Amino acid sequence: MTMPEIGQPLPDLTFTSGFRETISTADLKGEENLVIAFYAAAFTGG
Repeated sequence: MTMPEIGQPLPDLTFTSGFRETISTADLKGEENLVIAFYAAAFTGG
């Protein structure tokens, strides 16, 4: 997958939130603004 450019449609992704909820980008369509932040190895205790 290539990095999307600003203004492009959101690609179809599924991920697990910090609350262990499964979230799909399809669930978020229609939202005005969206920020997805990834913190590699955050909160892993190691």
